[in-house]
Amino acid sequence: MGAEFNDALTSQYDYRGLRDAFAPTAMYQAFLDVERAVALAQGELLMIPAASAKVIADNCRCELLDLQRLDAGYRTTRHPLMPLINELVRLSGPEHGGYVHWGITTQNVIQTGLLLLAKRAQVVIDGFLNDIVRHLGGHARVHANTIMAGRTHYRHAVPITFGFKVAVWIEEFLQAMDRLKEAEARAFAVMSGGAVGCFSALGRQGPVFQSRVAALLGMSEMAIPSRAIRTHICEYVNALTLMASICHKIAEEVYLSSSEEYGEVSEGRVEGSIGSSTMPQKINPILCYGIIANSNKLYSSAGMLMASAHRPFESDGSANQMFEDGLVEVIAAVSEIVVRTELLVRDLIIDKERMRVNLDLSGGAIFGEFAMMQLGGLIGKHRGHELVHEAAMAAASGAAPFMEELARLPGGETVRAAIEDRLAAGSAGGICVEYALHFGALVRDIGSGPLPTPEQRHINVYLKAES
Repeated sequence: MGAEFNDALTSQYDYRGLRDAFAPTAMYQAFLDVERAVALAQGELLMIPAASAKVIADNCRCELLDLQRLDAGYRTTRHPLMPLINELVRLSGPEHGGYVHWGITTQNVIQTGLLLLAKRAQVVIDGFLNDIVRHLGGHARVHANTIMAGRTHYRHAVPITFGFKVAVWIEEFLQAMDRLKEAEARAFAVMSGGAVGCFSALGRQGPVFQSRVAALLGMSEMAIPSRAIRTHICEYVNALTLMASICHKIAEEVYLSSSEEYGEVSEGRVEGSIGSSTMPQKINPILCYGIIANSNKLYSSAGMLMASAHRPFESDGSANQMFEDGLVEVIAAVSEIVVRTELLVRDLIIDKERMRVNLDLSGGAIFGEFAMMQLGGLIGKHRGHELVHEAAMAAASGAAPFMEELARLPGGETVRAAIEDRLAAGSAGGICVEYALHFGALVRDIGSGPLPTPEQRHINVYLKAES
């Protein structure tokens, strides 16, 4: 559907400015910010007259542009930057305009400008991620003891708690946030080496000039500012994609778990929302399928950039266009994902009673591992596995309930009593509760300081503190 239609559907979402991250005026201003930094750095280094640098810098403001003249220039030149350069030359006047865009090339400005916009957008994305993880931390603490069926291969595995499940999500997000920080340091880099990246117009002053541009823009810089190096951008996009895959996983689980057959976890409902034009009883998981759809779009964009990063020689227009357009598309998709994920996890509805009903569907067989280990102490783990498996298969075929079949095994009465105690107490076993409380506490104030380190996240920190 068209953008205007989708805008109407998502008008209730707060994008915190992300939808305008690459708006035309934002892009013009980012390119002007680069030209301003270039002029100021060159003025400081006496590469151009200081007076000219000041005049150029003072005119690098989007509100001064003649947008009609710009539009006409784009239609005439069919060049992505020359109309903007011509406008800045005109604004700076004949005495100083000749020093605009001194010794650099188009891709220097466009790539650096787009990465500058991505850097600004990432600050907002980081805010969403902090909020997502804080919400999850609240669920982990509240539901540290909420027992449910753990599932592997879509089948009951062993009991867990919902808080443990959420702790896993938190750890994945913390890994993703670490990964993003590492990638950002390389990705948000100034590239101002001129025609092919060897400072052919600026010579030995070029590297010092680039360092100053980077400092003025608050960015890092490329060690060799080659226009053919694209892997640092791929690294950043891949880090975003891995982060989005966590949102995707959560959305998939809620998407499935909210169905009538599960009924365990569902989206918060907005009053007045309608799921179907023909089935009035339906409320659809609209946030979930928005996350899933945009995640799949993002994977395609990331794959496209990886597939074009290898383009040969010192620059390639087709690769440039794919990376320029691709970066915009990536941030747009990520924006849709994090906005919906923040809303999803903030208002998540947990049905504890239904979780317990579903756990009890196996008649205690979900404690099969526990039974095997208990019997293993008497007859060996391998033999214990065989006997518990046979008991479970007999129960599944209708011979007798699992707990009765279990009681017939050597030492089975004792094991059955232990399982019944666990069922009565709602105990998942293992250290699900400890993981939930540990990770819930770790992220309570996330965003107010550095991220928890891998060492701080290790469960031994919690277990030692508790002992």
